[in-house]
Amino acid sequence: MHVLFVLLVVAHRDAHASLITASFAPLQQAEPHHRQHCHRYRHQQPLRVSRRSRTAAPALLLAPTPLAPARAADRTLLGSFLSLFRGHFDNHVQHVAELGAGLAPRQGGGHEHIHCALQHLGCAAGVVSPGAPAGAAHVLATYYFDGEPDSIFRERLYRIEQVTADAQFGDSVRMQILRLRPQTAAQLRAAGGDTAGVAWTAADGDTELRVPNADVFWREVGPGRFEGRMRSESIELISERSGEPLIVRDDVVLSADALWVNDRGEDAEGCYVYGNIHGVPYKMARVSDDHWTSTGGVQPEGEGA
Repeated sequence: MHVLFVLLVVAHRDAHASLITASFAPLQQAEPHHRQHCHRYRHQQPLRVSRRSRTAAPALLLAPTPLAPARAADRTLLGSFLSLFRGHFDNHVQHVAELGAGLAPRQGGGHEHIHCALQHLGCAAGVVSPGAPAGAAHVLATYYFDGEPDSIFRERLYRIEQVTADAQFGDSVRMQILRLRPQTAAQLRAAGGDTAGVAWTAADGDTELRVPNADVFWREVGPGRFEGRMRSESIELISERSGEPLIVRDDVVLSADALWVNDRGEDAEGCYVYGNIHGVPYKMARVSDDHWTSTGGVQPEGEGA
């Protein structure tokens, strides 16, 4: 979910596990890797600690996404990946646990509360990329704060295809990251976030929208588990907010139950910009389409902060 969060993905190096991002191109929010010589934090954003006492916000409209067993025709590497890379993921449990332990988001060592919604374009994929290989797919990734679908901080289109015998990753799934055209983003908002309400065109797949050098290659490392990595340890991007260069690292892991994104960035001087300062991923658990963080509903009593 800088560049995905630039949304955007690589294998996480948590003390206990390794997981994925979706692109997700890096999250331009909080990043690990702070250096002692940095005397200040740059490009900071206000601390976000959700206190939900409001009426329900408009829901982000997604078609139901049950994880049914893959059909025989889908039992390919790409089919297996796409069967998992859909639906809603949320790290509210992680966020609340950290607050309880005294870890505030960002410089406090904790994580913001984020949500990732993944929608497949279906038939529109052929319109966006008419020359794409057979079976290639497009997935819209929408990232927002605090279980509030109107608090979007990153939205990207992923072009996904299977590759065979790649020199670096072997048989894998390649995910290219594309920025959205302003016209497309406006149509999505008018349609309540539903991809079916957008008139997708080949312009949405234009190479000028592709985030350079940020392709994520997903490898299946076990039954129902994928780890994603870019070709290099880090890439340099220009911040959409500040216009300054960012060094971005992105590690991700996907399974039937979770999407872990370790997206982080620093400036040219090595100072923290976004991500987790300890290099711990955003541990988003899969949640249902009718979960309060998916619909923008009111948080149930007794479910954390």
